[in-house]
Amino acid sequence: MPEAARLSAIGVSKRYRVGARHVQALSAVSLQVAPAETLAVVGESGSGKSTLGRLLLGVERPDEGEIRVDAERLVVPSPKAMRRRLQVVQQNPLSTLNPRRTVGQSVGLPLQVHGLAPAARRRDRVRELLDLVGLPVDAQDRYPSALSGGQRQRAALARALAAEPDLIVLDEPTSALDVSVQARVLHLLIDLQARLRLTYVFITHDLAVVRNVAARVAVLYRGRVVESGPTEAVFLRPRHRYTTMLLSAIPVVSDAEEAVKPTWPHDAGAFVAEPDAAGCAFAPRCPFAVEPCRRAPPPFEARDGRHAVACYNPRD
Repeated sequence: MPEAARLSAIGVSKRYRVGARHVQALSAVSLQVAPAETLAVVGESGSGKSTLGRLLLGVERPDEGEIRVDAERLVVPSPKAMRRRLQVVQQNPLSTLNPRRTVGQSVGLPLQVHGLAPAARRRDRVRELLDLVGLPVDAQDRYPSALSGGQRQRAALARALAAEPDLIVLDEPTSALDVSVQARVLHLLIDLQARLRLTYVFITHDLAVVRNVAARVAVLYRGRVVESGPTEAVFLRPRHRYTTMLLSAIPVVSDAEEAVKPTWPHDAGAFVAEPDAAGCAFAPRCPFAVEPCRRAPPPFEARDGRHAVACYNPRD
């Protein structure tokens, strides 16, 4: 029997009012994440990734649909017990770590708020958490400005772990780091997941890191999931033309990788600000669009086991 989902989004939509008009940030998004699994959510800037992250964390309320954590409906505002279970690590830890607090004070705050360690034990527990993420003991008494970018991201991760969460939303957690530091942070995330059975939702625009960290991937375009499936299947056999375009831009380091990478010999920069709302949002950019693409959004259907795509003319 398959394991029940740790996190589910069911038909989630979200609109924002911008001046006199409404902008549809998400449209009928559904996805599931199993316990101790990593789901990567990928797409260009403006695709709705960060909006989805805020809904999954209970920071904002969807206009339609619902979020469930272990079958329990997520309400906004969330009870403190639920907020403890759902944590976030963001792109820039300098904007989330209080510059006026030491690293030890920031990491220790969740212990105090959620009653996870008595005052006499708190400093020792902070030291354990810093050691868990590979930070030296003296980092406890330093301020975020005294740490490197990689160290600050480890401190932000330690603060998230202090709450003993079930799920962490990682919102572009390595995009501000150089390549060597990025690799070490990703390795740390994989190691912590195995040791603590953490569930991750990894939000990123960088597909180069997805293959190394995620079991499954969901591709967002203009607020809709256009393709999802096991990471290896999506990378080797992308079905949606948008996924193909994204994967074609990934840098590779060997001829073997170049040989299996999909090609996109078209203008990837072509952008239409307002596609026809009645049809597929990608149709104006797609050289393979057919007549139904302009009439109605394509249904999201499984074409190969767990590999699903929303496309009238999918790539073979």
